[in-house]
Amino acid sequence: MKTVQKLSEIANIRSGMVVAKTANNDEKLLSNAYVRMIGTSDFDDNGFLTPVLEPNVLYKTVIEKNYLQYDEVLFNAKGRRFFACLFKNEFENTIASASFLIVTLNTGCVVPEYLVWYLNHPETLKVFDSKMTTQVMPSITKQELGNLEIIIPTFETQKQIVALDLLKKKQTVIQKELITLEKNYINAITYKKLKNEQ
Repeated sequence: MKTVQKLSEIANIRSGMVVAKTANNDEKLLSNAYVRMIGTSDFDDNGFLTPVLEPNVLYKTVIEKNYLQYDEVLFNAKGRRFFACLFKNEFENTIASASFLIVTLNTGCVVPEYLVWYLNHPETLKVFDSKMTTQVMPSITKQELGNLEIIIPTFETQKQIVALDLLKKKQTVIQKELITLEKNYINAITYKKLKNEQ
């Protein structure tokens, strides 16, 4: 049986941090003095976090309580592309920039991957469409995200949705690779034909 709850009823939401990045990010030189801050530019077009993220913020004790935890959901709430992703401790001592709202589920009845799927779904994002046309720098507040209604199906259905979404993403990657291979193949054949006619 499905239920509908506001996001704020099933999760705690906090804002990312406003801290300056440092120009010196030589991890070998001062490895204990730096932490990593994730920004919007650290994600590709598909919402995947870059595999390489250098330490870029000077450590301060106030930062420590804002370290991202395993299975927290990062929601990019500023700019022209709203999206969610799941933090899987890809990097230690990491914080999120002020572009993000960090969602920490406080219930065991929602699969974190399902919440990411739900937040990224085009129908869900339609709720925030007006932001794109009425604001120069579109942004979603913590309260607005907290008021978002989340449809929560059974645990089993959530897992099935997540599995189907994963298959879809894998299929998309394979299709892109096939298109690239086909393009390269056609380019090679046509160029070879051109060379042979000279």
